[in-house]
Amino acid sequence: MKPRTLRPLPSLRPLSLACAGLLQAGAVLAAEPVLAPLVVQESPDALPYSSLPPSERTALPVSVQAEQTFTREDIEALRPRDVFDLMETTLGMSITRQGSRINNFSSNRGGNVSFLIDGVYLTGTQAQRVVGDIPVGIIESIQFIRDASVLSILPVMGFGSRVGTQNQGVVVINTLRKAGTEDSAQVKASYGTHDTWKASGGFKQSWADGRLQLGGGYQHSESNGKNNWNNAYDSDTYMLNGGWKDDAFMAMASVFVNQGAREIQRYIGVSSDPTSGLKKGQLGAELWEYDPRDMEVFTLNLARYWNERHTTALTWGRSKADGTAWYYTTTADPATIPGRRFKDESTDLHLSHTITGERNTFKAGAQRVEYTQVTEWLATAEPKPREEEIYGLYLTDEFRITPAWSIDGSIRMDKKHVSKGGDKYGSDGSTMKLSDDTWTDKAWLAALGTAWQVNPVWRLSGRYAWSKTPTPDTITTVDDKSLPDEKLHRWELGVDARLYPALNVSFTPFYYLIEDAKVADASAPAIPVFNPDTGLYENLSVYTTADKVTRKGFELALKGRFANDMLGYELGWSRFKDDSVELGTNNVETPENRYTARLNAAYGAWSGTLSVLRVEEYCHFYKTGATGSAPDGTCLPVPAFTTVNLNVSRKFGHGVTVSLYGQNITDEHYFTRHKTGAGGPAWSQSNGAIADVGATWGIEVGMEF
Repeated sequence: MKPRTLRPLPSLRPLSLACAGLLQAGAVLAAEPVLAPLVVQESPDALPYSSLPPSERTALPVSVQAEQTFTREDIEALRPRDVFDLMETTLGMSITRQGSRINNFSSNRGGNVSFLIDGVYLTGTQAQRVVGDIPVGIIESIQFIRDASVLSILPVMGFGSRVGTQNQGVVVINTLRKAGTEDSAQVKASYGTHDTWKASGGFKQSWADGRLQLGGGYQHSESNGKNNWNNAYDSDTYMLNGGWKDDAFMAMASVFVNQGAREIQRYIGVSSDPTSGLKKGQLGAELWEYDPRDMEVFTLNLARYWNERHTTALTWGRSKADGTAWYYTTTADPATIPGRRFKDESTDLHLSHTITGERNTFKAGAQRVEYTQVTEWLATAEPKPREEEIYGLYLTDEFRITPAWSIDGSIRMDKKHVSKGGDKYGSDGSTMKLSDDTWTDKAWLAALGTAWQVNPVWRLSGRYAWSKTPTPDTITTVDDKSLPDEKLHRWELGVDARLYPALNVSFTPFYYLIEDAKVADASAPAIPVFNPDTGLYENLSVYTTADKVTRKGFELALKGRFANDMLGYELGWSRFKDDSVELGTNNVETPENRYTARLNAAYGAWSGTLSVLRVEEYCHFYKTGATGSAPDGTCLPVPAFTTVNLNVSRKFGHGVTVSLYGQNITDEHYFTRHKTGAGGPAWSQSNGAIADVGATWGIEVGMEF
């Protein structure tokens, strides 16, 4: 990777002016700091209340049990390499790593995952491209919600998506320090395998009894990567947030900027089959990299607390990911390879009003999300952007029938406007121009939930959701025919048992039924489309509908603490079955069984965490190309793998902490999917995979003051 020059930060000056204006406005409204009405739980038989005020965008009804939250302390103990590494250890979530323009695919219960960063919605393409670049060390908390029907503040449909229902799971990333935390500053530095080092610093300061806040941080990260694997990276991350919050008014603004460069890891042969494009252990010829690859997220959150019952909130956010791709190879002169720009940009405007009473919480809102995508293009060529806007309206209500029993419901309607359609591939592999200035059919989501606190030990819950989403115009279908709307029914139960301090149980079985599901058409061979930018043939699937597809499974979690709170554990089992892979559709299969374990111990100044992930063998189904010879539905096995992470920390005086850590200490070079069909007109079954680099070790020294 060539040396990188730091670039100016265009977003910081507007942010500083915005923060200054907000602070001045807030000072005029100074009052006693009562941020939200407090609800006192009078009986252990009563249902718990959300830790967030009801007006917050991510406040959940009590019937939602399918969620998991990691605090900053949890993240530091687990030592994940990136956000997707952390997602792999959570219930219900699955990650497949494929490199290329979209580095990672994330799924939850067989559907796509959406992301919120500091309250701003990221589109699927943006998230999968750049979320892995967010340093985990600057995350204050991250929440994984496995049922997106509970968040009617997210669009029902997606942008330019090849599937109908876009949001099946939600990942909420918060880089802002919680209000009310003590003023502090910290610095950290670490060094690890492959010349990987990081240095960071951050602070939080408050005035006026905590009503006036300002925080910020910076982190530099770089790694030379594994020798000859082409996976080095280099980035600088900046954060700044601040504002005013009291009992009458809230105005907060934040900016997150990540400027970096990243090499795209080379594929390595993983199959001994003679038809494989790469022999086992052989590295691919691609030496791709993105330099630069930048990300910006700006948020502005305003709220007016009219009284204890009424709150009006407005969120405006803008996110952008852009950079330049360089498709180098081992056989081409780098000087002859042109750079290709890309850009994903979105804005999110969200307005809501919340009415809270002693037993009822009602919320009404509207949202507009605008998205622009320009895939890699030459600087000398005319870019062909796709521009879309989604307009949504929603209502939610939660009612406490008794202190121990609640019901809730929500409904949302979305409609999409395509300003610029861009291009897509037709069923014959040709490029088709999509229409501009068109409207899609409406998308709908309706959900019902209930929760019952049986006694202080047992809590039961249930949820049902129905959604209907139109077929995206970007997918390729047989004879370019239109496909019907996709209908999704989701049922879920929740059982929560707090039996003993050493044993707490959570169980969430679910059953999904999809009508007119969009699946790859097994009767139509995939189309090998030659990409002159990369010199490779790409797998273009042709889609059709399946009358009915079922997805079912459960998540089981056990956790507890014992030995005077010195020892703790968390065990998880995620089971998932998708019958679409049995219908001849050749979809990539999600692992049926995933197991997680987390053991932690603390004694005096010492603490340690051991985490384990076990994924059983599953199939990546291969679909033959037009000139291929393998039968449809051939299973390319993804072998089972187990990873183990270890972290040991020791606190010293003056706020100093030293940590030693190891990631994948069993040194497994596992992979999560095959690359199929690329490299030539006659497709190979496996053209390699993105393999894990194996065991890595490191040391970190931090100081808080």
